[in-house]
Amino acid sequence: MQASDVSEASNWLLASGIAIARPTGLLALHAAFIRAQITGVARGSVAMGLAFPMIPVLHRKVLETDPGLSTLMLLTFKEAVIGSALGLLLGAPLWALDVAGDVMDAQRGATQGRLNDPGGFEDVSITGTLLIMTGIVVFVVSGGLETLTDLLYDSWEIWPPLESAPSLDARAPLLLLSLLDRLTQQGLLMALPAVVIMLLTDTALMLTARIAPNLRIEDLALSARNIAFFIFMPLYALFLLAYIRRDMATLPHLFELLNVGAGSEHPQR
Repeated sequence: MQASDVSEASNWLLASGIAIARPTGLLALHAAFIRAQITGVARGSVAMGLAFPMIPVLHRKVLETDPGLSTLMLLTFKEAVIGSALGLLLGAPLWALDVAGDVMDAQRGATQGRLNDPGGFEDVSITGTLLIMTGIVVFVVSGGLETLTDLLYDSWEIWPPLESAPSLDARAPLLLLSLLDRLTQQGLLMALPAVVIMLLTDTALMLTARIAPNLRIEDLALSARNIAFFIFMPLYALFLLAYIRRDMATLPHLFELLNVGAGSEHPQR
């Protein structure tokens, strides 16, 4: 094998390593892949499939710029961090379902019935697991994977792999920081109707205790809250999943806001 062949293969491997870093980080922190336990070879294959269209582009740019080894390592680390941030951002509606389930289970006194998830979560709530798995089904059926792919390529347009800093609108930092509060706020707001129903059940039991003082409401409170919860949840889950589906549809508009005024050219896909 000639030295030129070795150098060419090395350039292709470097381009592949840089290209796969961002989708790998995205898949590693996106709820649809974590809670569905898509790991190992399956996750790596999906990441390589997502990165494949970018490899020839990066191969050409690596040859043109000829960055050093340390620069390539920093760029790969940067790509992995960007991918992880994208995974948290794009999976926020699903993680909000998990937060809502945690709050609901805490209110109805079901914290002792938490699950050990073999996907890496030592302690997850029953309701949160049910909601997030249902949300993942809605995400996949409603074209969420196609949207995820489009947003990944949009992120390469906004922040190309071989550039140290992106060309963003001035409002981008505030928009990104506001997303840190969004997850908890959504989870609490989505859990609020179920929590109110259970509080009303407790209030009804307290009024009943005033009428029948001999009734031990502390023995009935847990059962009453859970009965009200299971009657209310089937109807509320329909609204909840429709709300999450609409929230997922707003994510592409966030990228449009981030890219206002950005003058970078579209990468070849």
